[in-house]
Amino acid sequence: MKYSEPSARPTLGVVAISRNEEKDLPGFFEHLLPWVDEIVIVDDGSTDRTAELARAAGAKVKFITSPRKPGEFYSHQRNKGIDAATSDWLLHMDIDERLTPELATEITAAIRDPSMDAYRYRRLDFSLHRPLRGLWRPWNHIQLARRTRLRFEGKIHETGLLEPHAGRVGQLEQFTSHLKEADYVERVRKNLTYMQAEAEKMLERGARIRWFDFLIHPIWRALKFYFVHGGFRHGVVGVLDGMFVLTSTFNWYATAWDRANAIRREEVECQLRQLWQRKGTAQ
Repeated sequence: MKYSEPSARPTLGVVAISRNEEKDLPGFFEHLLPWVDEIVIVDDGSTDRTAELARAAGAKVKFITSPRKPGEFYSHQRNKGIDAATSDWLLHMDIDERLTPELATEITAAIRDPSMDAYRYRRLDFSLHRPLRGLWRPWNHIQLARRTRLRFEGKIHETGLLEPHAGRVGQLEQFTSHLKEADYVERVRKNLTYMQAEAEKMLERGARIRWFDFLIHPIWRALKFYFVHGGFRHGVVGVLDGMFVLTSTFNWYATAWDRANAIRREEVECQLRQLWQRKGTAQ
């Protein structure tokens, strides 16, 4: 990557959102505190030691307790962090991400370029604590930007809204490590939230769920992951991930169909009650 004539180093902050992150926070801080200027964490009502660990991490860490209100999503939490930050540049991360020294060096050089307002970078995803090297994933988002240039929207997976011209957005070469879930149970638990959000998005678009949607879309997404994205290179983990894609996609469509065709419990109770009433009348 080529840079313009470097200027004095701007300040760099990190913004993250949290909920019950006591296991991941120590590693998160360890990779960031030595070289960034501030870390802003917006917490969604943690009940573990997240707040204690964050407040003990030192003056660089600003911990904000702000549980989401009805109608607020993760993107709102990200934007609260932006509003509370003071650094020139902000790096938007998840608590389970880890930056390599190479990426840190690249970021430090990149933010000195006065001709750029933001940068994209890629992730190396882990699955069940195993790196998925060689697995093609489309994740290449703008997560590093000047504080005044980037906001977020979206219900579950936040999408960045960037103000500057595309010509002022660069591409970083190094990857960040995304450790993701602690185990398979946590992955399934997270999907309970995701499937409801995905179902709502389908219904908002006016999607009509038909019987073959339960087959075509899950199977297609699983095959695409396994053969096109390279899941087959990862043995048992690749099979597990492929089957997870299949079942989670099925759950999206099943939830959407159920909500669009829901029968209220009270209606069934009424029908059963009428059976007893007719029986009494017949006697």
